[in-house]
Amino acid sequence: MQELEKASDDISHNERETSDVFAKIALVETAIEDRFPGQLLAPYKEWQHRRT
Repeated sequence: MQELEKASDDISHNERETSDVFAKIALVETAIEDRFPGQLLAPYKEWQHRRT
């Protein structure tokens, strides 16, 4: 996910609709939601906070 974050920062706003990076982020979000129902991105945000 960290690599996807870095890649998303380099994409212009005009290219976001067609970017593979944002499609991959959406897949990760879906996988997190499937694994942790009702928590949205809480597990990811906790991980992100722990690594900083």
